[in-house]
Amino acid sequence: LKQEDKCDRILVISPTILSNKALLDSLDVEEQDCFDPEDKQVVGKIMDIVDSERDEWEKYLLLEKRYQELHKLLHQDNINIRNIDPYLLMELTDADGNLIKPVSKYGHFPVIHVFVDDCQSSPLFRDKKFLNLAIRHRHLGGLKQGGALGISLYIAIQNLTAQAGGCPRAIRNNCTQMVLVGKCKDKKELEDIYKSVAGEVSYEDFTRGYEYCSKEPFNSFVIDLHPKKPHQRFRKNMDEYLEFQKIE
Repeated sequence: LKQEDKCDRILVISPTILSNKALLDSLDVEEQDCFDPEDKQVVGKIMDIVDSERDEWEKYLLLEKRYQELHKLLHQDNINIRNIDPYLLMELTDADGNLIKPVSKYGHFPVIHVFVDDCQSSPLFRDKKFLNLAIRHRHLGGLKQGGALGISLYIAIQNLTAQAGGCPRAIRNNCTQMVLVGKCKDKKELEDIYKSVAGEVSYEDFTRGYEYCSKEPFNSFVIDLHPKKPHQRFRKNMDEYLEFQKIE
């Protein structure tokens, strides 16, 4: 995603991430963007970062608009330089009077990712503010011209349900994609996953697809809960679609 310019800043909520400096360095994750789930202010800190990135983007948009206006003025015939805002000239020209085109922080609309790991049984999963963030993540950082900056939220968990520390319903119900990595040792949990995300196909087809995708180390069974096309619901890893007979 970073190579494709679809991931500009990664925020991490995890009690263990700082022990993996090599991973942080490879993804250009700043230590200041790593947060402990025990921190009661963590959600507010994430929101502040999103709002700050939003403000920088809107400042760039305004400056770009003013640049276009100034560029048009300066290329008019018989222009009177005294009729141009001097602060605008100072802001958008260099010492020689040449126009300086504004440049945004990332060169495009900011894309922010939030990765949550090793947080089951932590206060974070019981924090109503975090659950609210999970529900509203696409609408964070509202823009003046409409729309929002939003975030992409990734939550890594060891088990879907548990008597204590399971994945909250608010997160499960707002999940866009579920990625199952490795072998599930609990048959009941695999049945629960089937019931919650794959009711359109038979359990036999579901488990057959799961076994096919997970038989090799580090491969994954990807379930898209909101596929653009019906045949894109199930995948091995991210690039091989699996087709099953639909239950009528």
